[in-house]
Amino acid sequence: MNLFLRVVIVWIKSWFKPRIGLLDAFSLVDVCVIDFFLRSGVVNILRRNKWTPLVVYKDMKFLKALRFPGKFVVKSQFLGWDDDAVIAQHVFERAGTVVATGYTVARFIDSRGKALKTSDVAAQFGAPSKPVIPDHALATLARSRRGVD
Repeated sequence: MNLFLRVVIVWIKSWFKPRIGLLDAFSLVDVCVIDFFLRSGVVNILRRNKWTPLVVYKDMKFLKALRFPGKFVVKSQFLGWDDDAVIAQHVFERAGTVVATGYTVARFIDSRGKALKTSDVAAQFGAPSKPVIPDHALATLARSRRGVD
C-alpha cells in the first residue's frame, strides 16, 4: 500500500480511538507511531514548536519468522527518556507468543536543526517525572550512541 495512503488511514482512524497517555501501552509500529502522536496530542505540540522527532537508532531481535500474510499484533510503548533521547519498545506477538522485540531511539530537533533536551520536550508534553528506564533499554541507548558523540 502507498505510504502516504497508510498515513492518511492511520490519521483518520485515530479520530475514532480513545486518547492515550504518553507512557501508555499502544498497538503500533513503523508508520503507526503516527497514531500515537495524533491520539496523545504530541503532534500538535511538535507542530506548534516546529520540532521534529528523528529516529537515530533501531534494534530488532526476531525469535521466529514473521511470514506474509500472517497475522500478528505489535504492542509499542515508550519506556522513557534520558537527557538526549526517548526509547520505545515494540513487541510482536503471534497467537499470544512473542516472535520479535525491537527498540527505537529518537531525538528531537528544532526548526534550525538544533538538538533539544529531552526533558524540555517531555515537559511540553505534560509528561510525568522522568521514568526509570529498564536495564535492557539502557543497553540499547548505549549502543545508539556509539560513534555519535
